[in-house]
Amino acid sequence: MNTADASEIVTCPNTECAQPLRIPAGEFLQVTCPTCQASFTRRPDKKAGSPAQALSAEFQRKAWALGELILAIAHESVLLAKRQAPSAANLPRKQEWETFLEFLKVLFNLADRVATFHVPINEYLQFLDALEDAVIDQMNNAFRKQQGPGYDEVPVKVSIAAAFDTGQKTYQPYRFLVTEEGAEKERYLTAFSEAMAAVMGLKGNKAIMTAASMCASSSIGAFKGLMESVEGHPPSPSGHA
Repeated sequence: MNTADASEIVTCPNTECAQPLRIPAGEFLQVTCPTCQASFTRRPDKKAGSPAQALSAEFQRKAWALGELILAIAHESVLLAKRQAPSAANLPRKQEWETFLEFLKVLFNLADRVATFHVPINEYLQFLDALEDAVIDQMNNAFRKQQGPGYDEVPVKVSIAAAFDTGQKTYQPYRFLVTEEGAEKERYLTAFSEAMAAVMGLKGNKAIMTAASMCASSSIGAFKGLMESVEGHPPSPSGHA
């Protein structure tokens, strides 16, 4: 909502907060909610006459909630995959981060496929931008709390943006609908599960591949539940796998 003094009122995307905030209008901003301390990216609305419309408040909230769900599923999936092989129990920090990013790649792509059934086409690209921003912002919020003042947000932003881009390039060529089963979907899940085992240093490990495939496949239902919800509150990720 725009106001006469070149400012606008936006709502904190954190569904547990939803505090109205006044910010400068038409600017690309990093906003920190004074109530819940969540930091989020605010992109300026598209200009009148643009083929794409500004992202509605409903889908702003759903992008944030979907980001929360993606991160929760990725975290639980990494833990589950590590439990499948004793040698994976204590992965080096760098390798565990790469494993986490590998899950994000396929989860971004699956969330994209689910969202096509729910987001209007004229808001769709803005929704994907908001989803990527939400995952980056939430990861940086968590690390900032751990590391305190002086925390550098850039490495996480670069890593997750690269995961989003790579995930789309890697998995979008597989042609299938998430609402259906079939050979192409199976090839997709196999390609992902093989990549997961390889990044964990256990190429061909059947237990890890099965767990990874199951986590990815069952996340579809969680994504659908969120996108079909009225308020955009994420379902519990605990039942996804």
